[in-house]
Amino acid sequence: MPEVRVIQPVTIQTTEKLRVAAYARVSSDSTDQRNSFSAQVKYYTQFIQAHEDWQFVDIYADRGITGTRTEKREDFLRLMRDCRQGKIDRILVKSVSRFARNAQDCIKAVRELKNLDVTVFFEKERINTSVMSNEMFLSMMSAFAQEESISISKNMRKGAVMRMQNGTFRLSQIPYGYRCDQNGKLVICEEEARVVRYIYERFLQGAGIHQIATQLIKAEVPKLNGKPVWSRHGILYILTNERYMGDELYRKSYRTEEIPFKKIDNHGEKAQFYAENTHEGIISKETFEKVQVLLQGKSQKFGQDQKNEPYTFSGKFLCAECSSVLYRRVTAKGIRWVCSRHLHHPDQCGQKGISEDLVQNRFQILLHKLSQNRDAILGEYLKLLQELKDRELFLHPDAMELNRQIAMLSEQSHTLHSLWAKECIDSAFFIAQTNELEQKIRKLRTELQRYRDSSDYAGMIEQTKRLISLVSAPLDHFDPEIFRKTVEQVIVSDTTLVFQLKNRLKLEETREGSD
Repeated sequence: MPEVRVIQPVTIQTTEKLRVAAYARVSSDSTDQRNSFSAQVKYYTQFIQAHEDWQFVDIYADRGITGTRTEKREDFLRLMRDCRQGKIDRILVKSVSRFARNAQDCIKAVRELKNLDVTVFFEKERINTSVMSNEMFLSMMSAFAQEESISISKNMRKGAVMRMQNGTFRLSQIPYGYRCDQNGKLVICEEEARVVRYIYERFLQGAGIHQIATQLIKAEVPKLNGKPVWSRHGILYILTNERYMGDELYRKSYRTEEIPFKKIDNHGEKAQFYAENTHEGIISKETFEKVQVLLQGKSQKFGQDQKNEPYTFSGKFLCAECSSVLYRRVTAKGIRWVCSRHLHHPDQCGQKGISEDLVQNRFQILLHKLSQNRDAILGEYLKLLQELKDRELFLHPDAMELNRQIAMLSEQSHTLHSLWAKECIDSAFFIAQTNELEQKIRKLRTELQRYRDSSDYAGMIEQTKRLISLVSAPLDHFDPEIFRKTVEQVIVSDTTLVFQLKNRLKLEETREGSD
């Protein structure tokens, strides 16, 4: 028989390339920041493409966006979506502060990415999340980045208040009808100023606010500050804004001091500053005062303030597609909350809105789930907040010094007890020294408690405790007061409702069918 020899097939080992992306962010749109932004994008594009065993995925970059809130960073959210879809193996970031200045968001995102087998490499801190022991160091760096953001924000607010006091403050948002000259001073834009004068004249002639808005829409007058359409709120803004008579009221709103920073209307909580004749007015002071008197008269006649939001859901709903606010509409099918952009420009937003009954129903379902799983959801969340609060306190420089002093005094107290037990010191000396040490320790602990109570997480913890109390006995009907105490905002999409609670916890409910 012929001898047969087997020739083994040649196997070519192929190494699968590592799919790598990078994330870049700058927090303002200044020239220096734009240059930094471009440099980051260019650097990481070239750096990734220079590695033969890496596959370039994309550069995810947010420009002029704060790092304290992830929901406003579109490319960061796109990055997370692509990771969930299995498109990325590794992410490169310049530093922890570029990734997030909110410690809680940073740790949450990194943990989710680890579960998805996606590693993050922070270049400045040399942190590779594939190494489990680095998480504590990452937590520290995230907390430092958050503290830095809070410190910067506080300094900026102090500087802004000083400029308000001496009359040199410059607006970040220019009112309709004005432009800024090279010195930052308001100058009249005559094309838009004619519209402002028309609004004041028509209102004094007896036209209603809604009627004026409708006339401007029909006449295709250029929109207010890029908004999709003229609205009642836009007209009321012009009719009540003192800047149109040449004065400026500073600090109409203010930012909260905790992360994420929120803008809140100032109703007397903070000092305000009024400057007269800061620029040329579009209308006279007499005309402005007449309009205010007329507005006040209409308010009293109809029994409500023109600016009040009378409904439970007013200002609560946000469109997931275009981030516009949803407004209340009475239809043949009942009360619906409709995206303002979709209402006037359906080609720009496909979100048709949602019925009020459905929101109430989903909120009741959410309350029931929270009640049934109170310990698993709110209880665990409370533990996490307390851990983060303790960690933040541990990392606070002043708190660290207080802990060091308490530890030193406790050690002295322990030594005194040992010496007294061995009869090396008499009882009178022991009692006197022990009382003095205990008094010092109590004082230091009181000071430490002050830092603990002022923590960013203290408010979230208190809100979580209130929620636990509220859901302990779920109601069988919708209670507007419970909703107001529980929910901060509802993000509405075609398929889901995301309830952001007062303690910043976000919980999702499906819409399940038509409404």
